[in-house]
Amino acid sequence: MLKQVLLLPLALLICTAPLSAQKDKDDKDDKDKEYLEDPYTKNDKEALLKAGILRTGTFHWADGHNTADIDESLGGADIVWVETAHYRMGFALAEYVVDKGSKFEKAKIKAELKRVAEFLPKMKNKGKKLDPWLRLHMWTMRSEDLYKQIQDILGVTEEDFPTGPGQMKNGRYMGEGPYLGMQNKFNLMFMDKASSLGRYRSGFLGNEGSEPIRHMFPRDGVLFFAVATENDSMTSDTTMHCLFNYAVTMNLLNGYRYYRHALPEWMVVGMAHWIARQVDEKRNYFTRDRVFSEDDKNIWNWKPKVRARVSHEYFPKFTDVVAFKDSENMKYTEHMMSWSRVDYLMATKPEGFRIWMDIMKEPFRDGANITPEMMMERELDALQKGWGLTPEEFDAEWAAWTLKNYPKK
Repeated sequence: MLKQVLLLPLALLICTAPLSAQKDKDDKDDKDKEYLEDPYTKNDKEALLKAGILRTGTFHWADGHNTADIDESLGGADIVWVETAHYRMGFALAEYVVDKGSKFEKAKIKAELKRVAEFLPKMKNKGKKLDPWLRLHMWTMRSEDLYKQIQDILGVTEEDFPTGPGQMKNGRYMGEGPYLGMQNKFNLMFMDKASSLGRYRSGFLGNEGSEPIRHMFPRDGVLFFAVATENDSMTSDTTMHCLFNYAVTMNLLNGYRYYRHALPEWMVVGMAHWIARQVDEKRNYFTRDRVFSEDDKNIWNWKPKVRARVSHEYFPKFTDVVAFKDSENMKYTEHMMSWSRVDYLMATKPEGFRIWMDIMKEPFRDGANITPEMMMERELDALQKGWGLTPEEFDAEWAAWTLKNYPKK
């Protein structure tokens, strides 16, 4: 289960002062920690850069703590800390044995290893086992892949965003920093033990539990995702990849043009599922009540389920969809319906999404009390300008499209 600890829709997060300089703690005998040496690059800076890793070691994390503080708090977790172009990452996953019974996973891993070999030419791996550093390189690649995919969907490049707070780009507000509009990079944590997430929660977030985390650090404006192998079904690398794409897509979209206010949940959740199912549609359905389980044979098969509801005219209308609760409290069928609406929009006019996002992320006036009525008015405007649809037309065209394009079984 993905537990959203804190994702604040607060206008007060905007225009915060730049981060005060924080002196990092000295590395603690890193030379004696064998797990910190990458066997593929030998920690050579040029080789690491070629692999997309800009920095390793100790650095600021978020809201008053750095990676050395986390190491001390999570004593016993061998964490490798790295920075890529758009992420800061703490990585402590163990060796992974590729699922021999899954042709899909074996093919997926081999294709990814072929790409990894382009920047790690000394890497020799037959796709049966993945050591921790090889997994780290795969996850940095996957992370940047997702970031690029979101950029492409939004139709933006690095040059479209300011370098810091208070800047406009071509006379237009595009956020408070270079990372899709956020001041700071997006934070990721991959732990082996669920207890590590529990200790991080209690030590730095002030709450209990050991589930995966989506969180926003309000002072630094950092959007964060964390997961552990011991979380539900995460012993599968492919399932973890699905959850990662699902959760981090929501963080990236909410961070676009800075996180001043929350986006409508149906669209964010629908897009998150749409992207996650590109990894493996059979392993993506993360709700409070249902996560991936091989015992739940057909729960992934959403197309005929949606089609059946549409054929019986038993589905939520657009005015109901826009009222869906947050991802954690959505019902399973609401997740499915959100995904299908996005599936239709992306299949028929994908460029409409960037228009919709720009309208929905336009700042409200400072200090405004954003009401559901204000958000509905904006959604109707975005639906019309993005796709040329009224709510009634959206319902009718989506329903007709599902009957034509989704199978009965």
